[in-house]
Amino acid sequence: MEILKNSQFLKLWGNQVLLQIAFNMCNFTALLLISQLTNSRFALAQFYAAMTLPAFFVGFFAGSIVDMTNRKKLMLVTDLALSLLFILYAFSIHSVWGLLAIAFVTASVSQFFTPAEAATIPLLVKGEKLAQANSLFLFTQLGSVMLGYAAAGPVIQLFGGGNEGFKAAFIIAGILTAIGFFLRLSLHTIESARPGVIRKQIFMRTLILTRDVLSVTKKNHGISIPIILLTIMEFNIGMLAILFIGYVKQYLDLPATSTSYFLVIPLIAGLGLGVAIMGYIEKWWKRGHSIFLGVITFGLVLLSLGLSAQLLAGQPTGVTILRLVTMASATIIGVAAVFVAVHARTVLQQNTPETMMGRVFSLVTISASAITPIPVLLVALLTERLDVTTIFIILGLILTVIGLVLRPALQKHMN
Repeated sequence: MEILKNSQFLKLWGNQVLLQIAFNMCNFTALLLISQLTNSRFALAQFYAAMTLPAFFVGFFAGSIVDMTNRKKLMLVTDLALSLLFILYAFSIHSVWGLLAIAFVTASVSQFFTPAEAATIPLLVKGEKLAQANSLFLFTQLGSVMLGYAAAGPVIQLFGGGNEGFKAAFIIAGILTAIGFFLRLSLHTIESARPGVIRKQIFMRTLILTRDVLSVTKKNHGISIPIILLTIMEFNIGMLAILFIGYVKQYLDLPATSTSYFLVIPLIAGLGLGVAIMGYIEKWWKRGHSIFLGVITFGLVLLSLGLSAQLLAGQPTGVTILRLVTMASATIIGVAAVFVAVHARTVLQQNTPETMMGRVFSLVTISASAITPIPVLLVALLTERLDVTTIFIILGLILTVIGLVLRPALQKHMN
């Protein structure tokens, strides 16, 4: 890829890789720790809510601040803050409430670096290379979730598998983020167009800028539809993060830490495959069609995964076959996620005015946070009584229907 010759992009991308791996290593380690302390899916859902609610409370202000401030300095401050917070996790391993509190603060800080990074990419990369840049960022954004999860288990086991192992995972995450801080420090100052000066206090200025971006989003389907698609992906990935821990223990007959080997690595492979073939697929299919197929495929795979688990449960070779089915399903989900999210992200960047790029990408996280916590908590409560495979089937059916309903809009506004 020619994009790899862009040194400024490589520095931004390298920081993202380190930060996202560290962030997700901490998340998965905290999930394992909470599961060990409580043995409750509802407690896991509380952690997820703590990670998503800050986007709703902080995101409205974060996007405006990103658009009004120096992005390089803002990203450096967030790197440093997150490095310290990850290490602070190591001192809270005996307290569920302590873990939840730190998760809430880290998620609040992340509301600034996420839109700042997304809004910076179009300033460093132009033209046809923008889709390549988004492919790499999506691969590392989603792949780092998997890689962070994949690294957490071995690190915990390497350092004894108990409390010392949990502490080591958190401290290593803090060190990785600190390395990313110095990498970002070498990035050139990032200049961007900013909103016109509004002679009001910062709070009123933020409200006015937020009102403006909501008005533009409502009128422009090239902005609103990609936000809907990215929200759908965020929702489903969040659901899987909770449901798969119980699924792996119950149906694959494996400890929770083995999720890294039988689920996470195939997902990474699928993301890589999706990035590799997307350039060829674009020659045959328009964006709207690729997104439609991605959403439908995601839904059908979840549906088939739930049905397969129910059919194979109790069979002599059922566990072995289901492990293979799970790995294949995870790979296909990775490919489907790339097709949906990369195209949605690229269309969003191309249709968003430079002066409100930060606010628009904040809306992506805000919209996910507005709809995700309540359903996630509800599903977590239901799965205390309902089988996890039933939830897979329900999610698969819902996602398939959403794909069919959105198809006309995708063909009209996403090509």
